[in-house]
Amino acid sequence: MSVRFVWPIGLLLLWLGCGGASEQGSLRAVLVPVDTIHLQEPDTLFLGEFLTVTATLNPFRLYVPDRRLHRIVVFDSLGRPLQVIGRPGFDEPGTLRRPFYVLVHGNRLYIQETQDRFAIFKRDGRFIRWQYLPEGYEATGLGTLHSLDAQHLVVGSSSHYEPCASWFEPACTGTRAFSVVDTSLRRVTGRFGEYPALYQTKISGGRWSMLDVLQPHKMAAVVYQRAAELHLYAVADTGGVLLRKIALRHPSWKPLQEAVSPNLPRSKRREISLQASGMSGVYFVSDTLVVAHFRNLRPGYYVGEGIDLMQVDSYGVVVSVTGSWQQPVEFPGPVLGRDAAYRLYVLLSDEPDRRLIGRFRVAVRR
Repeated sequence: MSVRFVWPIGLLLLWLGCGGASEQGSLRAVLVPVDTIHLQEPDTLFLGEFLTVTATLNPFRLYVPDRRLHRIVVFDSLGRPLQVIGRPGFDEPGTLRRPFYVLVHGNRLYIQETQDRFAIFKRDGRFIRWQYLPEGYEATGLGTLHSLDAQHLVVGSSSHYEPCASWFEPACTGTRAFSVVDTSLRRVTGRFGEYPALYQTKISGGRWSMLDVLQPHKMAAVVYQRAAELHLYAVADTGGVLLRKIALRHPSWKPLQEAVSPNLPRSKRREISLQASGMSGVYFVSDTLVVAHFRNLRPGYYVGEGIDLMQVDSYGVVVSVTGSWQQPVEFPGPVLGRDAAYRLYVLLSDEPDRRLIGRFRVAVRR
């Protein structure tokens, strides 16, 4: 084991000594509203469709990747649009194709697009370049690009160099879900993320995974779309060491009942998605607490064009990083992201010109 993992593991052992199962019955997680942001949409800046938001503080900026209109719209804390980054297109510098996630790292924006591509801009909106991961690696997942330290990022990805690398077959014990990369995205320095047993027996044709990184302590929280599990890793530039697997409990979680394969017709895959819960994000809400967020789709989810995020029921499980305590919670809408102050951004209304995003914090009380 690399000596670079000693600090995160030591930190976890410290946490393990604090509290314990004897106290869990007296603790209660509460979702506390902080405020609401009404996204103002002038005629030229109507939003089409977005699945995530990225918030930075001091000054506050909210980056909204519009998948339908192929651009990033930046808002202030009052919901006023300040900046538009990118424009529709695919081959000309500065154009975007269905962006769905933004990472702000230093003075750069990394915008994850469809077709395994990242567009890199300066924060003032100037385009730098497009970048793919190195040959043999492909970006996967939704919102899985995170800062690890000043020189390294973590990204959901598959590797052709590993066993069972194809998404069209079940995973193996040696298949990993995440890469540690340098900030150029041109060099992979480590791999981690063991797929749950469900993905080695029952699922092929898609391995959606999500993570969040507690940057000061280099700890990663990981969830997989169809598994009610939370995995915690100590992460360094050489990869990650699994610290703990935690089975998640929520009365509204609906486990997958039948095998999923790429050979299934689209109608059947949609039927399975309506019958089974799906993890859609994981977020540190303090130095010692994680929220695993999942959704149950309503029948109207697939009725219109695109994705209707208001046609879901949103739930979560608040978990201590020790694994000694957890509690189910419900959310008033889909969770879209979090900020450095551990506040969650929840979509309250997706009605055009009345789009509301609530900021919440998770408090634990006795």
